Amino acid sequence: MHLVVAAVAAFLAVLAFLMFRRKKKMAIASPADSSPAVDKWLAAELPAALAVHLAKKGIERSHIASTLAGDPDPSVVSAIEQGVRAIELEYRRDPHVTNVEVRARIRFDDGTEENISKSIAYEDVPASVREDFELKATTRAFRKWQFSWIS
Repeated sequence: MHLVVAAVAAFLAVLAFLMFRRKKKMAIASPADSSPAVDKWLAAELPAALAVHLAKKGIERSHIASTLAGDPDPSVVSAIEQGVRAIELEYRRDPHVTNVEVRARIRFDDGTEENISKSIAYEDVPASVREDFELKATTRAFRKWQFSWIS
């Protein structure tokens, strides 16, 4: 009986350790997929892109902007989560140009999508994307983008 309890306790301890280690790795890896320049650009451009599609639900652009700026309104968050299926970022690098084009593809639940793009300096590109460009010798990299309230 004591042996079974000890084995279960050891198993749970190992499981807890592995889960903690996995969360720690995820927390360390996530900042590499983001950059202040990209986040600032999206915070400025997303409200207009989302407002067109969320106007049908009575959500105003100013409410979307304040929610994305860190003052979340539960009804706006709910409308965004119901209306937006995914946001994917595509980074394109031309080896002969110093800037990188970033394109945000916003996919809505009704099957439509909105694209916004901007050219940013190479040093403003997230670290993991720069690593892909340098180590994999690729000219395009893709990342999923999530709202700040999704962990």
